[in-house]
Amino acid sequence: MSIEKLNEIMNDLKTGIEEYASRSSSTIVNSKAIIDSTANDVKAIPEYLLTLQNSINEIQRSNNELEEKIANVKQATDTVTTEIEINESNKSDLLETERKKRAQKEDLEREISELQEKKVQLDNEFNEVAAISSRKEQEYNQLQISSKEEITRINQQISEATTRVKQAESENKLIVYLMDSGLMDVPEAEVVAIVSSYPNGLKLDEIKQKVNMPPVRVQPTINNLLETVLEYDIPSDSYRIIETIRKEFL
Repeated sequence: MSIEKLNEIMNDLKTGIEEYASRSSSTIVNSKAIIDSTANDVKAIPEYLLTLQNSINEIQRSNNELEEKIANVKQATDTVTTEIEINESNKSDLLETERKKRAQKEDLEREISELQEKKVQLDNEFNEVAAISSRKEQEYNQLQISSKEEITRINQQISEATTRVKQAESENKLIVYLMDSGLMDVPEAEVVAIVSSYPNGLKLDEIKQKVNMPPVRVQPTINNLLETVLEYDIPSDSYRIIETIRKEFL
């Protein structure tokens, strides 16, 4: 494999990891935001249910009080009727009192009916909210499970991709070291990669035959590498990696 192709693969891997890490971070953040929102909804529901229950209890208490009042009014009405029979002289006043009591009773009965309708409405709302609470709690639990699974999967993929890049860098540590150090660019890396494969060195014509660059560029490229990466062996008329670098990386 040529150094140009290798470099392209390494760059693609690094770019892929950065993009994937970015998308993964966005997914994690979005998933966490959804979980937090759902958790807040679930936390707020019990307090709302308690408020509804208190309202229902208050209506029931008022209903009991009104029923007691109706009983008292009925008793008073019965008493007035008896008094009418006993006191004919006060019949007119007693009839008026009876009429008012009956009107009061009707008003109380109407108020009870309205309260009972409101109680039914609140009961329905209570049951609906309870159902929503149960559904929200199930969705919240499922969301937690799926989010944890997704985060685990994403972290695994990032780990695998990072391992592949580290492996590629390890297999070509001389090229990676020299490029990170700013000692060469891609054409020079190609020359170094080819020469490093031949411990005894290569002649200029041999290098020209193996590289992809135009022949006229080979000598200037080699000149850029002399004394920093390459050395010229006069007896063999060949170029090879400087011994100190060769011992450390090859």
